[in-house]
Amino acid sequence: MTTTPDHNPANPATPASGDQLLAQAAEALRLHTPSGWQVFRVNLLETVRRAYRPSAPIRGRHERGEFVVSCDVLTADVREAVDRLPQAEVTAVRCVTDEQDHLELLTVETGVRYGAHVPTAAEEVRRAVVGTIRELLGEVDGVRVHVHVGDVFP
Repeated sequence: MTTTPDHNPANPATPASGDQLLAQAAEALRLHTPSGWQVFRVNLLETVRRAYRPSAPIRGRHERGEFVVSCDVLTADVREAVDRLPQAEVTAVRCVTDEQDHLELLTVETGVRYGAHVPTAAEEVRRAVVGTIRELLGEVDGVRVHVHVGDVFP
């Protein structure tokens, strides 16, 4: 295990961690002007929201051969399919692929509507997810789908 030494302003050769640098920059902005900090904070948050985040590839197969789909695309389609169900809502989606980028496992964490029969709602979620995977990636035998019900909503 490696550790990052603390930044020592007296010794510039000592590196600062990203958290330390961010804290120092934020403090300098706060001391400069309170209103300037608020404007900068909004701009910083917008920049972070727009930052490029690469998505893992997932291989699919159709009659013309293999193709690649972004994990973010599959996740968005799964969320959309489950959102159409009246008894469930998605709280998280996670994909696991093998070394060749074939989907092995898709886990959907959901909440169910208060009063819903949990096993029935979970089965509806599973069917929606399996249908979405087939529609997007083609026939994918061996892909496991886990549905975790971890919340209840009104």
